[in-house]
Amino acid sequence: MEIGVDVDQKKEGTFIKDQNSFWAQSNDDLLEFLKEDLQKTNWGKAIIEGVPEDKVSILQNWIKKNKGKIEGIEVSIKPTLTGLTVEEEELFENEYSSMLAVDRTKLIKNKIERIQINLATEYIAGSEPQREDAQLRWWEQMLQKAQEQNMANKYRLIREKKATKISTKTAKKYKKASKQLKEIEKELTDVQPLLEKHSHIGKGPRRHELLLDEQIDLFDQGLTERNEGVQQPSGKVLIRFKKYLKEKKEELKTKIDIEEIEDEYDCLKWRYPDGRTAKPTPWSGFPQRLKRIRDRRKK
Repeated sequence: MEIGVDVDQKKEGTFIKDQNSFWAQSNDDLLEFLKEDLQKTNWGKAIIEGVPEDKVSILQNWIKKNKGKIEGIEVSIKPTLTGLTVEEEELFENEYSSMLAVDRTKLIKNKIERIQINLATEYIAGSEPQREDAQLRWWEQMLQKAQEQNMANKYRLIREKKATKISTKTAKKYKKASKQLKEIEKELTDVQPLLEKHSHIGKGPRRHELLLDEQIDLFDQGLTERNEGVQQPSGKVLIRFKKYLKEKKEELKTKIDIEEIEDEYDCLKWRYPDGRTAKPTPWSGFPQRLKRIRDRRKK
C-alpha cells in the first residue's frame, strides 16, 4: 500500500507493509522489492511503515549504507509497537477476542508454552527464530490482561452476589411484612361489625334487654345524682319508681306503656310501644333486678 501527499511542492509518501508474506521474503528479496517500489515513485521522502522487529536492523543498515537515500529518495522506517507484523497483530487480536473468558487464561498459557518450546528448539538447532520473541512478549502481555480481567470479574461477581443476597433478604422481609399486613387487614375486616357496635358504647341512653330495665336504670341514675352521687337503698328506689310510673304514665307511653302498676299478684303489667304485651313483672324481685342493673352499669 502506498500513500502520497504534497508538502511544500515536495512529495513524500508512506509504504504500509502489513502482510506476513511480504516480510517472510529473504533479506535480499525484501530489499530488492523495496528498491523497485521506490523507483516507481517520484517522492522526495518515503516512510516504510509496519516494520517487524526482526527486519528493523536489516533496513536500518541498508539505509545507512546508502547514506539515508535509496534511488535518490530520503528513506526512514516506522517499526510496529509490538515487534510483530501488522497482520500478525490483527490475527492475534482476533484469536484473543474469540477465546471464552472462562478459558482464556488457560488457552494463553498453553500458547506461551508452545512458543517457548519452539524457541528452545530453534536455539538448540542454531537457527534464528522469526519474531517468536515478539510473539512471546505479546501473549505474556495478554496473559496479564486476562488475569486482571478475571480478578475484576471475580470481584464484580462477589458484589453482585452480595447485592442479590441483600435484595433477596429485603424481598423476603417485605413479603413477610406484606403477609402480616394482609392478615391484619383480614382481622380488621372480621371485627369491623363488632367495632362499629362498640363505638356506640357510652353514647345516648343505655340499652337493656328489657325496656323496663332501661327505665329503672335511668330513674336510679337520676335519683343518685339528686342525692349527690349516693345510691339509694332498693326499697326507697322501689317506692319512688312506682310513684314515678304513676305520675309519668302518659309521657312514658312511647317508651313503655303501663297497663297496671300493681295487680292482684303484686306485679307490674305493661306493654311495649308497638303493642306487644310484656310478661308481668313481680315487684318482689325488684331488689335483685336493681342490683343486676347497677352491676351492668359498672361494667
